[in-house]
Amino acid sequence: MDYLIVIEKTTTGYSGYAPDLPGCIATGKTADDVRRLMHEGIEFHIEGLRLEGFPVPPPSSEALFFAVSNSGVVEGETVAETLYDIKTFAARVGVSPSTVRVYAHRYHIGRKMGRGWVFTEKDIPRVPSWN
Repeated sequence: MDYLIVIEKTTTGYSGYAPDLPGCIATGKTADDVRRLMHEGIEFHIEGLRLEGFPVPPPSSEALFFAVSNSGVVEGETVAETLYDIKTFAARVGVSPSTVRVYAHRYHIGRKMGRGWVFTEKDIPRVPSWN
């Protein structure tokens, strides 16, 4: 499960929260501090929910970037995507990196970036299942 984490600059440092895990927040002096604390906080939060017999809410939030002109007009939007390198993507879908390379060409998933390949969540359902 991939949960969206929002990290914001504050007057005293940074704060972060998970929109799909109400009450799961962290503050710190740096964004890296907040990332580390959110990592720990999410594990603790989910453990607490399970111990108390509450369901763990599934992720449902997504992030968008709006392109806004200097005059304040929204000119477009982009979905924030999680990018995976070939090894991470291969582990995520349960195949070898060499198989992912074949799939990239055969099924037109991922995209070539520099000397390597990059994949997103949208590529996962396009990987054939042999079950």
